[in-house]
Amino acid sequence: MTALTACNSIPATIEHDAALSFVELDGYKFHVQTFGDSALPPLIVVHGGPGGDFQYLMPLRDLADTHFVILYDQRGTGLSPRVNKEELTLESSLADLHKIVSHYGHEKPVKLIGHSWGAMLVSGYLGQNPGRVSHAVMVEPGMLTPQTAKEFVTRLKATQSWLDAVPMLGYILQSVLVRSEDGHERFDYVMTRLMNRSKPGGPYQCKGQSMPADSFRRAGYAAFSQMLKPVFDDPARFTRDLTLNLSAYQGRLLMISSECSFIGYSYQEQFHMPRLPAQTLHLEAKAMGHNMLTLNVAWSNQAIGEFLGQPR
Repeated sequence: MTALTACNSIPATIEHDAALSFVELDGYKFHVQTFGDSALPPLIVVHGGPGGDFQYLMPLRDLADTHFVILYDQRGTGLSPRVNKEELTLESSLADLHKIVSHYGHEKPVKLIGHSWGAMLVSGYLGQNPGRVSHAVMVEPGMLTPQTAKEFVTRLKATQSWLDAVPMLGYILQSVLVRSEDGHERFDYVMTRLMNRSKPGGPYQCKGQSMPADSFRRAGYAAFSQMLKPVFDDPARFTRDLTLNLSAYQGRLLMISSECSFIGYSYQEQFHMPRLPAQTLHLEAKAMGHNMLTLNVAWSNQAIGEFLGQPR
């Protein structure tokens, strides 16, 4: 039984693991890892999800030669503490990003990198706080408006099969052996296993490409269930325009989109680029998929590093 439970384990959050690093802001402890000299320009990385964690974006720590790199697990996910589901909203996610920016920026402009859901948050944040960011990188946001929410869900559902749900049944059975301390471990275990079961190819990657094993440490099922699952069920429930007031942002903005992802370059060109500021650069990641930041590290870090090094 010990061997079985060891296989069916999930990392504890900072509430139950004192060795984890964190920053406490307004009474909430965000799991954070930083890299580089704190005197360098702060570069905040906003991970995907909702319900993911920053582990898969750790290759961005290589940018610490020129920046103070900050990776944080969003509220209720990763190794940050679990909270009541009412606290898990798009607006609270934007408010949390502002707390992180304010803490590490010290009233000076910061730089942001957002991937997928994280790119959605970056877009919304730039509209709300255009003067707080000098450079921003958005990597393949799925939906920025109610119109693109409908398109995103339609395209994603077209790629799905009932066979995709079969492994979940096994993970649910295995989850009964997972030790529970905060009451979320078993649901998080199932979602983490599903996220780490990266099948090669579409709809996100190029043929033959798949994410490395254990790319994610601990998913946050409640965050996904509260913020994204309702939109999958009914896209009309996504009512937020995350491009609102983006024209006020005068800093540098880079969109990176892949050749292979179903929300890649052509999708972003058609649905999102027309709504972004005029100074936005759009870079296509040739022969790459949605997770180029993880799978194509050298190319991604070089492209992002060159962009971040440009004067404002």
